[in-house]
Amino acid sequence: MRRTQEQLQGARDREAVLRNELQHRVRNMLAIIRSIFSRSMTSGGSIDDIADHFHGRLDTIARYQSFHSIDPMRSVDVEQIVRDELHSFQFGDDPVITIEGHEAHINQDVAQLTALAVHELVTNSLKFGALSGGDARVRLLIRWTVAGNALTLEWLESGVAIIGAAPLRRGFGREFIEQALPYQIGATTSFDLRPGGLTCIITIPLDVVAAPVI
Repeated sequence: MRRTQEQLQGARDREAVLRNELQHRVRNMLAIIRSIFSRSMTSGGSIDDIADHFHGRLDTIARYQSFHSIDPMRSVDVEQIVRDELHSFQFGDDPVITIEGHEAHINQDVAQLTALAVHELVTNSLKFGALSGGDARVRLLIRWTVAGNALTLEWLESGVAIIGAAPLRRGFGREFIEQALPYQIGATTSFDLRPGGLTCIITIPLDVVAAPVI
């Protein structure tokens, strides 16, 4: 009888832990969505443009929520993050794009935020950079390396003759990469805007636990 009671209490304790974790994830996800919506609305453009950008960002979030529902402890391959975001914009094996990097995994919360960063970089490149088309000389190199306890993701454009109206100006994308990533996952980021295109470097500590959105 006592053993049965202990087992029942153990099951209740595990259920409480899972319930608390679920509540935390839901609150954090809603905070992210609220932040994305607010910043999308203030980024300018037509209603259709705002809606398209908002839906694209939600699709990225949804992918990583589905990973969590299948296996909460499953890590995510960095190459999968990059290719999933490119595929969401209908980019497959494109001669303009080179993807380089050895297998590397990050936890789901960090993967979700990293995917949002890649999503913003693709969006920007479609408007102003190497993915905007029209010039056979343009190239985009996306690569990642692991050194010590840090992952470095590089977005390197070349051959872009005219960047246009300030790529990743202080709209949602640049603000997210420069401010949200450092706060939430301790990343360091750098930008180099030049006539040849955009270079963005994001370095992420591999042992990080994502901070809650405030």
